[in-house]
Formats: sequence, C-alpha cells, structure tokens
Amino acid sequence: MTLNTHSLSEENGLEKLNKVAKFILENDVDVIALQEVNQSINADSVMAPSSYRGCHQLKSDNYALALSSYLEDYQWNWMPIKIGFDKFDEGLAIFSKTPIVSTEEFVLTNTDDYYNWKKRAALAIESNGVWIYTVHFGWWDDEDEPFVHQWETLMNHVQDKKNVYIAGDFNAPDDRRKESYDYILQNGWIDTRTLAKEVKGKETIPGKIAGWDQEEKGMRIDYIMSNKKCLIKSHQVIFDQDRVSDHYGIILEEAI
Repeated sequence: MTLNTHSLSEENGLEKLNKVAKFILENDVDVIALQEVNQSINADSVMAPSSYRGCHQLKSDNYALALSSYLEDYQWNWMPIKIGFDKFDEGLAIFSKTPIVSTEEFVLTNTDDYYNWKKRAALAIESNGVWIYTVHFGWWDDEDEPFVHQWETLMNHVQDKKNVYIAGDFNAPDDRRKESYDYILQNGWIDTRTLAKEVKGKETIPGKIAGWDQEEKGMRIDYIMSNKKCLIKSHQVIFDQDRVSDHYGIILEEAI
C-alpha cells in the first residue's frame, strides 16, 4: 500500500489518521509506504518505541509515530528530508508486518540542503526477501532538479537487487508522453496496475493540488512499480471516496 499522507496539513487530521489505521488493520496490509510524513519542528522530542527501526529524532506529533500506536504488530522506519511549509520536518515512512532485515536511505537530488524545498530522497527496507522503496519525486522538467537525475540516482542503488518495489508519489502523469512515466517504463520497470487481474480506480489526485496548481481534472501520479513481472491479484485506488489526504492511495495484492 502507498499513500501521500499530506499529514499535519489536513483538517480533522486525527480522524483521517484513524481511518488510515483502520483500513490497514481491516485489510491486514503487509507493507505501507508513506510520503509527506510530517512532524512539527517546534514539537517536543520523544522517546522512540521499540517498533521503530530508524535513527532520526521523533517529535511528539510525528504522523508515523501516531500511526504506529495503532499498528502494534508492525516495525517501521521514518526519515526527515527537508523543511516543509516552513514548519514541518517533512519525511518518508515505511511500515512492515514482517521483520525489517535492513534499511537504506539516501538523497536523490543534487541538493542536500535541508532548507531547500526541492530536495528529494528515498527510504527503503528489506523484508521477507523483498526491497520496498518509498519515494516522492520531483517534476520531469524541473531545471534545477530534473526527474531523470533523481531516477538514475535511485537506479544506482537498486540495480543489484532482485526483488524490488518502488512505491509513492512520482509526480508523473501517466498520460504525458516522453516524460517521467514513459522514461520509467523504457528503463524496464513495470507499472503493477498493468499486471493486475482486477483493477479498480485510476486517478490518484482529484485535480488541483500543491504542485499541480493549473490542473482541473484528476490525474494518476502515484504508483507501485516493480523491477520484474510478478503475479498481481488486484490493484485498487483507495481513499478516493472517503478522503484522508489530497492524494488517494493504492493497495496492491499479490497472487499467492
């Protein structure tokens, strides 16, 4: 499952977090890749729970920390990337129901300036023989931080791994030719939606949101990509009716 949570920026945020936790538990989701997982820079620092597999300081209102209080059987990791909206440590998180064997995090952009809003990074875990990356890419035609550089940096880290999923907010509309989406497929990666026997939903944002201010119609910019063909039972867009963020989520079920 993947979701850009837009956390701490949503009205009724606690209620929406409860909905996310309830969905995960009711559907017994194995791995959850999250983006825009925020904490307030001025919040108090807290002790990390035993389920936390990261090394970064957590604050009291950290979204992943709050979610972990519901997901007692999960291990998780969180990393901050940059200052968001002048008030957040904006980051990435992954939760896993099977033990986390190893973790990886690295910067994707040319800039490593924590105060530069264009900074991007990737966070990964290895669990049950699979590497899962959570990502939040920039835009194809950004003059300072083009998508191609970010993607190629990621590829340098995954090229020797056998079983890999890359999940998250790609900022890559699937209907724009010769841009990010096409580039990913041309590099041998597979959009898991195309492998699924059952497909429900398509667009992952409703239209105009931050970063896509001129868009009036819904777009598909969130994905779960695989480095090989795999048996996928279903691929569904979630939280498109009962919304919890400015993005919808995706849940993928592998065929056993």
